[in-house]
Amino acid sequence: MELSIKLKNDLNTLNSVLASVYQFLTDLGLDEKTVQKVIISLDEILSDTIKYAYPKGEEGDIIVDVKSDFSNVEITVKDFGQPFDFSKYQYSKEKALQGDFRGSGFKVVKEFMDDFIFINKGREGKEFRIVKKLPYVHIKDRYERDTSKREEYTGLYQIAPVREEDAEDISKLIYRAYGLTYIKDELYYPEKIKEALRANKKFGVVVKTKDGETVGYFAVLRSRDSNIGEVGEAVVDPDHRGKGIMTVMMKALIDMSKYKGLLGLFGEAVTVHTISQKVNAKFNFKSTALLLGMFPYVEWKGFKQKKQRISVMIDYLPLVQEKKLERYLPKQYAAILKDIYVELGVDVVNKPFKSEELPEKTKLDLLIDYEKGFALFVVGHFGKDFLNQIENQLSSLIEKDIKYIGIDLPLDEPYVKQVIQPLKEEGFIFGGLMPKFHQERDFLRMQMVREDIDPNYVFVYSDIGKKIKNKVFKEFKVAKDKLLSKCPAG
Repeated sequence: MELSIKLKNDLNTLNSVLASVYQFLTDLGLDEKTVQKVIISLDEILSDTIKYAYPKGEEGDIIVDVKSDFSNVEITVKDFGQPFDFSKYQYSKEKALQGDFRGSGFKVVKEFMDDFIFINKGREGKEFRIVKKLPYVHIKDRYERDTSKREEYTGLYQIAPVREEDAEDISKLIYRAYGLTYIKDELYYPEKIKEALRANKKFGVVVKTKDGETVGYFAVLRSRDSNIGEVGEAVVDPDHRGKGIMTVMMKALIDMSKYKGLLGLFGEAVTVHTISQKVNAKFNFKSTALLLGMFPYVEWKGFKQKKQRISVMIDYLPLVQEKKLERYLPKQYAAILKDIYVELGVDVVNKPFKSEELPEKTKLDLLIDYEKGFALFVVGHFGKDFLNQIENQLSSLIEKDIKYIGIDLPLDEPYVKQVIQPLKEEGFIFGGLMPKFHQERDFLRMQMVREDIDPNYVFVYSDIGKKIKNKVFKEFKVAKDKLLSKCPAG
């Protein structure tokens, strides 16, 4: 669910905006106490923005965006007014005793909300983002795990599309198979599964025994901005592994995805082991990118690992085959990108750079997962202010101690050839190819990894995957000191 409101810097508009957001939050099912905390926080930020963002007497626009992803509600307040030094408005008890209450409002926001960040976007203005986690009942609170060994099932299994009524059984299955270590926390909340299915955010299959017990689950998560899907949620009951259930489910998902008209499927295969990568390779997925330290550390039982953030290999399966493409391949990565395209069955022509007049402003989206310490810039098109925008916003993300910062650069725009070296000087390194990842376009992923990653505990399976790993870690080794020096003081 999303809500976007554009208003002028007029305090008379404040109450109507708060009322609209109040209704939005109520429709989400939030309790009154939580809604009030969000509204008080938004009131504090929005009223200050209306009063102070623009010089006195100057009229200007303010945009309020509200988004819900079934786990969080994120509210962004944007303006395009005069600069603001957020660091000067930090609350101090000592200063308050002397009558200086600056930052007291922001202190309330920090206490009421789960995350609060200010982002200076330079000539693109500035924005405040506040996040409230949605309350759901965790499966551990309604399910006592049965640790006794069940009898071996020898009958036939049944496979069927996932329905909302399967949600609780899926959460219980995740809990049986992984305890509390599964990397996608939302699967421990049956209501989140139901809402995602209801909103057509995902589709999938379940496998059940003749007695109706759910022993397998596999789903495709639809991309938020492209006609592809992620084979991102898969589990088989430990007592039913080794019986071909995963293979049957994967075949069914590929067929369903083709029927629904998806252009491709991708998987984020963890590199703690190569099992997922091997399964993907069996179905002709090809490795295209290695994303270092993308997820927080979790313990994987039975595997040799080091306590470090989890890296993932992007494996991609084209469902609609393209034989020949023209792309702008930066000279630093032209060879390996060509190798990746060859694996995908594509003859790629590297178009020469051509100078063209850039628009003044870059179209740049910023996605943040505060809990996972993850942020991603997505470039819609390049503008003259691209590097300034990135530099301005990086400081806010680093101050928030975001560990993984990615940038997806479109390979169908010539300027991509000009930005690689400046980004490398900032500490970004090669990530790989992200085929059809946004608006059905191909992107080059650059990444900044602000934590040390040991390559000896990043396991890859395919030959192309090993080439990508060598390239990524070669650059990471050079950039590591620069990357780790960007950690906040203390």
